[in-house]
Amino acid sequence: MPMSDIEMILRVCLAAALGAALGVEREIQHKTAGLRTHTLVAAGAALFAVAGASVTADGTDLTRVAAQVVTGIGFIGAGGMIRTGFTISGITTAATLWFAAAVGVAAGFGLYVVAAVALLVSLATMVGFAPVRGFLRRGKVQPLQIEYHAGHGTLTPLFETLNALGAQVHQISMIETEGTRHLSCELVGVGAEAMTEIVSSLRSRDEVISVTGPPAEHPGDRPPRDSG
Repeated sequence: MPMSDIEMILRVCLAAALGAALGVEREIQHKTAGLRTHTLVAAGAALFAVAGASVTADGTDLTRVAAQVVTGIGFIGAGGMIRTGFTISGITTAATLWFAAAVGVAAGFGLYVVAAVALLVSLATMVGFAPVRGFLRRGKVQPLQIEYHAGHGTLTPLFETLNALGAQVHQISMIETEGTRHLSCELVGVGAEAMTEIVSSLRSRDEVISVTGPPAEHPGDRPPRDSG
């Protein structure tokens, strides 16, 4: 049955609301794709769905519309992922964008209950699994902070060692001020003995100002040297 303009508008608005609810969680986590992006993705997917349903003849396979939405959302999801060294971040955000599109299509096709329940499942996964993830990773994450003078290839041996160990780098950030860099990251898959060797090797380099490893194994930093 053809839909009225009011019904189509309501479906798009519902999809926007569901997408916004998913985007709030990403916004709280300070992700690049947050409230506005998820809202637009869900509403846009619903708009494609209702527009396709309103112009197609009886018997037309509307799943073609959904298939095109899935293909298109892949480009946005790929844009939300960032590769840094041996680590790729933004995969969860890409997944939530893909899920927002799916919720939008469901709302656009009039599957209101399914869309709402799917949203609750996704929010329960994002929020409820965070403590579980933290518990599973407890004791396996090794914090590392390095302050050093740029231009000496400091990180190349570090990444080569981590790659050889099969370790992963998480939550990496780098700030550079007047030729001095401060790297902060979390390492996963590095044992205590290997971590001790990594920190000792970094501290022995002339351009390195200070290194901070796990507090239990390395309670203090090496005192900063006079750069002059």
